[in-house]
Amino acid sequence: MSSTYRVLDVLELLARSIRPLPTMVIARECAIPKSSAHTLLNAMRDRGFVTHYGSERTWGLGVAALEIGSSYLRSEPLQRLGHGTLVDLADRSGATSHLATLHGTEVLYIDKQQPVGPTPKLVTEIGVRLPAHLTAVGRAILAWLSEVQVRALYPDQPLVRRTNQGPISVERLLNELASVRESGYAFDDGMVSPGISCLACPVFSHDGIPVAALGVTFVAAQRSRADVAATVVLVRELSARLSAALGYGRRSEFQDRSAGRPRMRATDQPAREEYVRAVHP
Repeated sequence: MSSTYRVLDVLELLARSIRPLPTMVIARECAIPKSSAHTLLNAMRDRGFVTHYGSERTWGLGVAALEIGSSYLRSEPLQRLGHGTLVDLADRSGATSHLATLHGTEVLYIDKQQPVGPTPKLVTEIGVRLPAHLTAVGRAILAWLSEVQVRALYPDQPLVRRTNQGPISVERLLNELASVRESGYAFDDGMVSPGISCLACPVFSHDGIPVAALGVTFVAAQRSRADVAATVVLVRELSARLSAALGYGRRSEFQDRSAGRPRMRATDQPAREEYVRAVHP
């Protein structure tokens, strides 16, 4: 294994650990000889990529890693990578495509792309917020949260409706979200606007959190069942492609490079709890 891959493996390992790690653990998880691990970690410390906690004899990420991560977030990767996906989705589906994120109990539409030719007038413009439980993009994200998180987002309150359709209680919503998880996509049949349908799939970040949803909107009467089924396949394909571009699935790649040894990582629950705190107003 080259020194370049060793450096990257160490950074990935420390980034996914919930606490700093001793040299022996880093060497074992990254398949690096202990003597080489000492040399590598000291060089990374000199450049600020790792920090050594002398009293604990452990290593954590350094300020240089933080600077790189901050620069990545400033580049707005979701919007930049997502726009090309939206263009592709609109062209191939012949329908208006959307990219939306979850903000509390609402979805925020952050990008939109229309196909060539006439399209229906929609309420889903960039910057618009709509009830998440009524929209396909919102339901696609909510379906991948835990029941505890969904209940935290909707504490003891009736659910609003726009067209006299959609769930009226959290219990009903949870049942519908279970169906979304089973099928892998969400469908809105006139719950936002009469006669307008939307289907969407979640977009996952590198750590498996549903950070957005990719969807298409069309006039229900203009699409046959076969057309809708083909669109489901397309949205699944492109949402998976966008998730991969954001780093989703890279954990298994790391495990392959580490000779099949599972690496240290935080449990899913803390990440899920952090996510619901971020989206809840």
